[in-house]
Amino acid sequence: MPEAAAKPRARWPTLAAIALGLPAAAFALYSLFGDPGAIGRARIELPEQAFAEGALASAPDAPLYAELERHLSRRPDDARALVVKARLDMQAQRFELAAAAYQKALEISPKVARDAGVWVEYAEARGLQQGGTLEGQPRQLVDKALSLDAANPQALDLAGSAAWERREFAAAAAYWKRLLEQLEPGSTRHTELSAAIESAEQRARFSLPPAR
Repeated sequence: MPEAAAKPRARWPTLAAIALGLPAAAFALYSLFGDPGAIGRARIELPEQAFAEGALASAPDAPLYAELERHLSRRPDDARALVVKARLDMQAQRFELAAAAYQKALEISPKVARDAGVWVEYAEARGLQQGGTLEGQPRQLVDKALSLDAANPQALDLAGSAAWERREFAAAAAYWKRLLEQLEPGSTRHTELSAAIESAEQRARFSLPPAR
């Protein structure tokens, strides 16, 4: 991890931000690209507004969470509800519960298992569960997401962060360059990521290869 590693929080503090010495919130690419409704629109017994775009950001945690738990007690195989529950667990920093819900949803639903974004969220949950590192299983989960969607912005962001963490700075720069192509030139995030890429490339030139 870089020396100025930030405290884990419910949305992954990308190491690109740390590379720039920025607060994690200043580089919240996830909030730019995230889609809480990305896993489909099949109707279930929960209120449809629970699955609307941006609903998780505004809905009170306790009532919706209680409703999800009641629903899942009746329909434990509802992968869509499991993912929404996992996202609420992530917001509340219940990372172990979030990881378990993501894992179950991915195991029981082929549709969810084809969603690269859910694999990224699962990687985030596992990384935060193990103290804020992408080493090990989280990195494997990010690789899985990229195998499903090589242009997934969250996966590229975390893949670069995982490479930075392992001091693979050239690889970090390569992942972030692919992400940079998706950002609007001149935007704040484009500027921040460009600076992070420059930092990674400088370190790649002057750092020893990582130990194997």
